[in-house]
Amino acid sequence: MGTTRQTIDFDAAMRALAHPFRRKVLQWLADPATYFTETKCSPFRGVSAGMLHAKSGFSQSTVSRHLSLLEQAGLIKTQKIGQWVLLSRNETTIRGFAEWFCVDIAKIK
Repeated sequence: MGTTRQTIDFDAAMRALAHPFRRKVLQWLADPATYFTETKCSPFRGVSAGMLHAKSGFSQSTVSRHLSLLEQAGLIKTQKIGQWVLLSRNETTIRGFAEWFCVDIAKIK
C-alpha cells in the first residue's frame, strides 16, 4: 500500500464520510464523465467546485464546507490548471481507508 496507515487520519475520514452529500461527491468524482457532461469534464479527471455546486442544490458556502472537510481528511485533492482548481479523489487514501476498515474493523480478509 502506497500510503502507510500512520499517514491516514481515520477519524477525519470517518467524520467526512458521515454526511451523505460528501459520500455522493466521492461517487461523482469516481467517474466524472458519467455524472458531468463531456464538455464540462476535464481531461485531468477533475471537477471544479462550481460544477459540484451546480449539481448539489446546496449553497456555494455549504458545498465549500463539505469539500473542505473531504480535503482535510485526505479523501480528495486539488490541482490548479491555469485559472481552474480541479478536485479529484485521492485514491491512495481511499484505498488505505477501505483496507483499514475491512481488515481491522470489519475483520474481512
